[in-house]
Amino acid sequence: MSMPFYQTKHIDVLDGIRAIAILIVVWFHFWQQSWLMPIVGDFNIDWIPRNGSLLVDMMILLSGFCLFLPYARGMVYGTPTPTTKTFYIKRGARILPSYYFSVLIVLFFFALPLKEFANKDFMWKDILAHTFFVHNFSYDTLVGTKLNGVLWTVAVEVQFYLLFPLLAKWFQKRPILTYSGMTLLGLISSHIISQNFGGLTQGLYVNHTLTFFSVFANGMLGAWVYVSITKEKKPLKSEQFFYVLMVLLGLVLFKILCDHHMCFPNGQQWQVKYRFVLSLVYLLILFGILMTQQYFRFFLGNRFMKFLAGISFNLYIWHQYIAVKLKEFRIPYWEGTTPPNQLGDKPWMWKYMLLCIVVSLVMAILTTYLIEKPVSRWILRRLNKQN
Repeated sequence: MSMPFYQTKHIDVLDGIRAIAILIVVWFHFWQQSWLMPIVGDFNIDWIPRNGSLLVDMMILLSGFCLFLPYARGMVYGTPTPTTKTFYIKRGARILPSYYFSVLIVLFFFALPLKEFANKDFMWKDILAHTFFVHNFSYDTLVGTKLNGVLWTVAVEVQFYLLFPLLAKWFQKRPILTYSGMTLLGLISSHIISQNFGGLTQGLYVNHTLTFFSVFANGMLGAWVYVSITKEKKPLKSEQFFYVLMVLLGLVLFKILCDHHMCFPNGQQWQVKYRFVLSLVYLLILFGILMTQQYFRFFLGNRFMKFLAGISFNLYIWHQYIAVKLKEFRIPYWEGTTPPNQLGDKPWMWKYMLLCIVVSLVMAILTTYLIEKPVSRWILRRLNKQN
């Protein structure tokens, strides 16, 4: 039986898009530590890892899209939507096992044994902030945390999850008004922050949850429009050509934004200032792929991409911490006070990069299949029994 052209439940190509976005973020963090440039002769794609942090916004956009997809089906097809209780339990089952496992491992196997906390006050502040997902509200628990710096993204997601059932209900009743309100909140907060950007707290500003509201809004809008226009619709060849051009245009615009980002005096300020514009470009690419998804399934919806998407959350959680610790512990070994990457030691740089990739993938696979999935299944079984 052939697969339908337009999927509205699990959309295969989203697995590939998510996997690619996270892999580029991973590449960015490994590149920061290794300085290994993707340059061979005249072939130069170093602009990709240099702009890797921008792909976090694609991850946020995808989150908004996927979260709202069942609610969009409810708007268009009249199908049941998740209850607030079910939504929270499913999100908790997906996020909490891996998140808290990583915090505990880092705390008890690294931060405490290595005496990384300057004092007990900061230790408890860091622990409590991460326990309740508010560590991106304070500069020291965000930038100075000893419990894994990339976890700020999880805090942003969880804070949005808390509001999402209400936002989804509003969007179902007043989609344009809700979208406008969320976008306006994101734009105003981004403008205020970008105009007062600088100093030691700039890392706090760039990761402020309010600035991502416009990105989430674009994801929710994309889900609604996608489900609406694909209802009982057969694709025309002329339309497919148009949507392929949309993908190409989006990629060209993304490259232009990346070039502008690299030339901007402050890269983090650029991220705040152009967050909404960047998310629109991502939405253009995403929508074009969705409308021509049958042609992209071979590349984005295959088993390998599904596997990468399945371990992507844990890969994201662990990769940067592993890279930093390997270098800190001098693995692969290096002598002297100057790190080998600063000396241009290519053999070491390649060994280090490959080791980062292997260890991160192994940790992601083990955590996914030994922690995340078993605990998640246990939580969901209890939910089904209650229902």
